[in-house]
Amino acid sequence: MNMPIPGLKEAMRNVPSTVALITTRDAAGTPHGMAASAVISVTVDPPAVLVAVNRTAGIHPVLEMSGRLCINFLAKAQVHLLDAFSRSDLRAERFTQSDWHDVQNLGGRALPWLPAARAVLFTEIDQTIPYSTHTLFIARVREVVLPLPTATEDHPLVWLGGRSVPLATLRT
Repeated sequence: MNMPIPGLKEAMRNVPSTVALITTRDAAGTPHGMAASAVISVTVDPPAVLVAVNRTAGIHPVLEMSGRLCINFLAKAQVHLLDAFSRSDLRAERFTQSDWHDVQNLGGRALPWLPAARAVLFTEIDQTIPYSTHTLFIARVREVVLPLPTATEDHPLVWLGGRSVPLATLRT
């Protein structure tokens, strides 16, 4: 068993990361989702992203089964969605808040997505890599929805210091 490195968690909490809601559906059509800050761009050609998901997360087996996921990058005005997508005891509230839509573009089954998000990526999982307590899902981007004009006026939401914070637009 590997020993934790003192200070690593605190150091990584000082690196801001974008807050996203990862969504998918199971075989019965039930929507599943989680809040994530471990989402990164992998390559532009082919267009791919990486999402790290703890194997104990309820969405983990659904992602493995469905092979598809939607990444909804949040704005400051959407901070109210985080509790439901971060806490399993609030799971029933995840898709009752905000204006969720469905898209039928991947595999004939709808993926829940948030039109008011800063940006939305619809993906298909290309590869899974188990690593310690997590699985790294490398997903091919199939479609991108860029922000609506009202969403671009709102600042991105990021994780910093172990909590969500609004990121003010830099002016030069």
